[in-house]
Amino acid sequence: MIKTTNEIEQYIFPLSKLLNLENEPKWVILRFMMNISLSLDKGFENPIPESWDGKEYRLEQITGKDKEEEDYTKLYGKMIEVFDNVSIGSNKELEENLQRHILRGYLILKSSLKHDSNIFEFMQQDF
Repeated sequence: MIKTTNEIEQYIFPLSKLLNLENEPKWVILRFMMNISLSLDKGFENPIPESWDGKEYRLEQITGKDKEEEDYTKLYGKMIEVFDNVSIGSNKELEENLQRHILRGYLILKSSLKHDSNIFEFMQQDF
């Protein structure tokens, strides 16, 4: 299971509003957080939350595992292996790394954006 924190869960809706994706499922926003993390290699820290007190998601929800054309599990696994210079040998290792990158993406976005920020300007500047 891929765990989130309560703070991440509370941030999903405001972020979805900034992205104009209010009607999309949560996994879309969680993927966005992961992609932000995997796009910025500067200053990578291994964030450790006080607790994983949010929700739990299955690989099927986050990566589309076993959903034929929508399965990005191998892609995310390879991206993490390259980004972190690690080998992922199990679904459990993949889940742990995905939740770490969701947390990191959340922290990057939370520290970089205000409620009235233009997220597209932020992305243009940093990417």
